[in-house]
Amino acid sequence: MRVLRGVIVLALLGCAPVPPDITAAEAARIAAPDPALAAQIARLLPALRAEERARDARALAEGRGLSPAEQEIARRVGVQQPEKVRLLALPKIPPMADPELARLFRVERAWGLTTGYGITVTQQPVPDWLLAHELVHVAQYERLGAGPMLRRTLTEVLVLPGNLIPIEREAIARGNTVATSPAYGY
Repeated sequence: MRVLRGVIVLALLGCAPVPPDITAAEAARIAAPDPALAAQIARLLPALRAEERARDARALAEGRGLSPAEQEIARRVGVQQPEKVRLLALPKIPPMADPELARLFRVERAWGLTTGYGITVTQQPVPDWLLAHELVHVAQYERLGAGPMLRRTLTEVLVLPGNLIPIEREAIARGNTVATSPAYGY
């Protein structure tokens, strides 16, 4: 019933419950950025990495470890070292300090933000669907490494503005194997 209500609300707002497909040209541009895109990535990546490191350090220092049940969710979505994860609860996620990154990454609207093993959330208690979603991002960080993860995320955001990027699509799909998330609008 909750998902149906979400779909009805999205329809009334003119949103689709399913994101647009990624075109072959967009996928190719993500895989092999053209020179202009590569230059933009090179220019923005250092500031994004600094922001990610600062946010991760805060979450790791101030956050709490996962409970045994939460560690089991982490294992189910592929996290290799759930004991390293820390959850930091804040009323709101602060926006990015860099104005251009703040326009690209509207993190202040998010319910959760993963920056490595640090996860910042705005909901307490943390719903299983949100925890599973963010833990998929932890697994992505483990699989790719921080630098490649940020490069991929930045590239996808630059190529697909306003669309659901592949890294998020994976987190939704894998997270939904644990607990179904609410409807997303595009």
